[in-house]
Parts: sequence; structure tokens; C-alpha cells
Amino acid sequence: MPGLPDYDKPPVIEVAIGIQFAPITELSAAHVGLYWGTIRDTFNRAKEQAPIAHIVEPPVGPPEPQLAFQIFDKPELPRMWFIDTSGNRIIQVQRDRFLHNWRKTGSTDEYPRFPSVKESFFLHWRSFTNFLAEQGLQPQPDQCELTYVNHVKKGDGWDTMADLSTIFTTFAWRTRSDFLPIPDNARWSLRFLLPDKMGRLHVDVVPVRVQPNNDLAIRFSLTVRGKPSNIEDTASLSQWYDLAREWIVKGFADLIDEKTDALWEKKA
Repeated sequence: MPGLPDYDKPPVIEVAIGIQFAPITELSAAHVGLYWGTIRDTFNRAKEQAPIAHIVEPPVGPPEPQLAFQIFDKPELPRMWFIDTSGNRIIQVQRDRFLHNWRKTGSTDEYPRFPSVKESFFLHWRSFTNFLAEQGLQPQPDQCELTYVNHVKKGDGWDTMADLSTIFTTFAWRTRSDFLPIPDNARWSLRFLLPDKMGRLHVDVVPVRVQPNNDLAIRFSLTVRGKPSNIEDTASLSQWYDLAREWIVKGFADLIDEKTDALWEKKA
């Protein structure tokens, strides 16, 4: 997208694009297994994960899990990961959600850029909905989501929690009397409303340990959740994901100090 900040070496380690729908109570483990069979030539590994809570963004205030959608008359299905041969691409399926991820698994992996991830998502989403139709099932979407996860390793512009003010424009370490030492941990969250009730940008910053060497890093994640004007229309969906990406990329650049431009080789 023209006009967006761009980096030759962005710290992004994962991008997830997905859609949430009313829980399909009839969707069984057998259905999920049959679906895996349709993509197994490419996504040849499966892994069980705990389901993600069904959350809908309210017009104001924090989002809350929608407990009304819980299913009590059937055993809970896990969230299934279907992982491709490279380990970089994942399809996630649960009773009320479909996601497609790109993730960095090796130091030399390069982010394929958003258009590639978006195109792949739509390809597999269409394939999934076609499969559901063949089984007499139909998803009723209620929300879209897009997430970028970045890792800023210790040494990349910071060494202690007090140094985070040299990376993030919103953080400043200051005490009144210097009684407290530099914290050994710091985390914060920010929320921003998108225009025209299109959703909300969630920004979360938290220290993490990164394998394989257990290195300390800052996990800087940006997620947009919301609903396009016509969630059933592919063109409307595509425009919403482009808007979400714009807010994530511009929000990232707005919250990061300009001294990181050289670190991640920001383009002029």
C-alpha cells in the first residue's frame, strides 16, 4: 500500500489474519479431520491448542468474552494447528474461528509481506467454507482480526527496562525520589478506536524469552479486531484487512522512536 512506512529488516516474527464466526455446534472432530485431509499435502503436521475465547469488540470500553456462545451440550473441540512443510505457515481451525499465520522459525526467514499472507488467507478461507458447504454447514462471521507480532531483542537499542523510553515513544521511566530501582519487568497496553466504528487497535508490550538461547526480548504486538460494513462480501473484507494493516503499520511507526529507523533499515 503506497505511503505506508516500510523497513528492509522489520522485527516482525509473526502475522496472523483471521475471521471469527458464531460457533458451529455441529462441527465435530471428524469434520476437522476430513478438512485436514483436503490440505494435508501442504499442511502435513497437526497440533492441538486450547481454543481462543469468542470476543467481540464493543463500541466503547474493553472487549469481553461472549459467554453466551459457550457450548455445553457437546465436548469442547481443541483449536487445531495445521502446519506446512516449512513450518512457516499455519492454518488454525476451531468451532468459531479460522486463522492463517506466517511465522518466523529460523534466523534467515524473511517476512513474505502482507499481500502474500492476505492472498493465502483468502485462498484457504474459500477452501474451508467450500468444505463446510459440502458438509451442510455454513459459518456466520461476526468479526475479523489481524495481528502483527514483533520481537525487539535486548541489545537492539535497549539493555534495561529503563531504556525502553529510547525505543518506545509512550514509555518514560521516572520516579519522584529515586527510591525504586530500575524495574526488572515492565508491560503495558494501549487501545485505539478506528474511524467509523470499524474496530479497535490493541497494542501490547511485554518482556519474553526467545529460544533457542533464552534471549530476553520485548514482544511488541499490534492487533486490530472489528467488522467491515459487509462481512459477507469478499471486497469489503479485503478493504477491512487493508485498513487494519494500515493502522498496524502506521501505529507501529508512530510508537517507535526514530532512532530505530537505522536499526530496522527504514526506507526513506
